[in-house]
Amino acid sequence: MEKPLKGVKVLDLSRVLAGPHCAMILGDLGAEVIKVEKPGEGDMSRGNEPKYKGLSTYFMAHNRNKKSITLNFRKPEAKEIFLEMVKSADVIVENYRAGTMENMGLGYDVLSSVNPKIILARISGFGQSGPYSDRTCFDGAAQAMSGFVEITGEPGSSPYMAGTYVIDYTSALYSVIGILSALREAERTGVGQVVDTALLDCALSLLHTAVPDYKIIGEEMTRNGNNDRYMWPANIYPAMHGRWVYIHAGMENCYRAVMKVIGHPEVLEDEKHGATRRARSSEEGKIYNDALIRAWTITKTAEEIVDILAPLGVPCAKVNRISETMEDPQLKHRNMIVSFPLKDGTDGALAGSPLHLSGSEFQVVLPPPQLGEHTTEILKDMGYDETRIRELRDQGIV
Repeated sequence: MEKPLKGVKVLDLSRVLAGPHCAMILGDLGAEVIKVEKPGEGDMSRGNEPKYKGLSTYFMAHNRNKKSITLNFRKPEAKEIFLEMVKSADVIVENYRAGTMENMGLGYDVLSSVNPKIILARISGFGQSGPYSDRTCFDGAAQAMSGFVEITGEPGSSPYMAGTYVIDYTSALYSVIGILSALREAERTGVGQVVDTALLDCALSLLHTAVPDYKIIGEEMTRNGNNDRYMWPANIYPAMHGRWVYIHAGMENCYRAVMKVIGHPEVLEDEKHGATRRARSSEEGKIYNDALIRAWTITKTAEEIVDILAPLGVPCAKVNRISETMEDPQLKHRNMIVSFPLKDGTDGALAGSPLHLSGSEFQVVLPPPQLGEHTTEILKDMGYDETRIRELRDQGIV
């Protein structure tokens, strides 16, 4: 089965996470992705620990289904090679600070003059314009500035960042949506465009009702711990043996089922604590119901709790350790833990693609590349002979 983006060529100038992950998704969908890296160094994430067989697991996680070519943009000849590549490309992905591409002599005006259909996807901290556009930004800074950190954690405690780089991932996903939209437009008009994605914008988009709550109602969202913000009770509760379980009993049918199972059907008639949603949403109601559920969960294993509640239609889950997640039968069934061959014949492992299309199947067609692994292959495809390629290497151009 052919992949939906077969025939689309992507030049990936990005590094670290948001840009590489964006380009990887396009590669997973069948695009030919060529990662353009600096000779001798490459994507800075190649140096991140831990490493397996000399390859960073950080780099592995965001760079499958790509080829790697090295180009030294300090050399005019490298820019000429790149612009030659642009002629047959559809998309360029970059995540430099705003203005960097222009300073390199590779602004959109230059790129589009070579290929009017080219799409330049630009991922940066604050976008290509505005008072912060020249600042450096990482995921954590976007989390902090957007208010994401301020609303994460226990009430009265210090704020918490998310446990992974959620803003980088979100920015990658929004960028893919923008790229696919621009590709569709280019098919219709024959003209490309710039896709401008900012980490801060993407972080703000994740704040759910915080914007209307504040701007319209005048309420400022605060930290809420592990409670659901809108329906109660819903929390992470302790189980036996130091384990934890998530239970969401906020919907009426779920609340009634849980209260009956834990031996407290009387609370369903309690006007103060459980008879109505309003009663359950009061501070006293939240504390009262959480205490009832906690007193029951602590007497059982997390597995027992899920086995009892899940058949009743109650959203619930054991809080898995990573080692348990790797063995989860649902994730295995969905091909979400994938193996791929490394150069030495051993197997690597990555999270699979969450994109499940009936017309094509996800595969790791290309393992994460060694730095410059495909330089010769790509240049030969462009018409360079071995003598010229050797000269380019000797001159430090590739």
